[in-house]
Amino acid sequence: CFDKIRVNPGNFADRRAQFEQLEYTEEEYQEELEHIEQVFTPLVEKCKKYGRAMRIGTNHGSLSDRIMSYYGDSPRGMVESAFEFARICRKLDFHNFVFSMKASNPVIMVEAYRLLVAEMYVQGWDYPLHLGVTEAGEGEDGRMKSAIGIGTLLQDGLGDTIRVSLTEPPEEEIDPCRRLANLGTRAAEIQQGVEPFEEKHRHYFDFQRRTGQLPVQKEGEEVDYRGVLHRDGSVLM
Repeated sequence: CFDKIRVNPGNFADRRAQFEQLEYTEEEYQEELEHIEQVFTPLVEKCKKYGRAMRIGTNHGSLSDRIMSYYGDSPRGMVESAFEFARICRKLDFHNFVFSMKASNPVIMVEAYRLLVAEMYVQGWDYPLHLGVTEAGEGEDGRMKSAIGIGTLLQDGLGDTIRVSLTEPPEEEIDPCRRLANLGTRAAEIQQGVEPFEEKHRHYFDFQRRTGQLPVQKEGEEVDYRGVLHRDGSVLM
């Protein structure tokens, strides 16, 4: 028995990537989306029937030729790949799913998650995030890559579950995973947040001073920079 399944949008309905540059018309691209819906719908209905959760888990290393030809081998392509499946879930009134945007490069991974959150905000969506760096490696290298990727997003206030993937025995993943989880918990406890600016329509003849709250400018090793991190990952200075 299982509680949650993982779907990789890059190869669930599309063929395995051949790294070919394909040219699509709007009609052809729409036909591909209809094919994905036809293949994916029975699985969604099964999850609804048995009350199982789903992780829509995009992997940077397994994007389809269709996505790469249209959006490039990029964080944007990762997000759009996941959104194609999420839209089908929502169309079928299935909301018991989470997102993940994994990559072996923590910089790409962080950018993809931040873009995902920004796009969800635009759409008015709010789904959990599963954080992880794909094939982080072993020893110090694997732990450092996981800390850079997962730790950065946790400090942004993003993430609901985490997975540290090391090429070591599974039990070796527990300690670094706990350390990162504790980091996220502490960050959430002390995060003060910053009130957003009240942006008004501006024109050339009526000037008004902006209202908002900025942290006191300080220098030195004792400065707590976490109060200036915005929830979308940007830094307010």
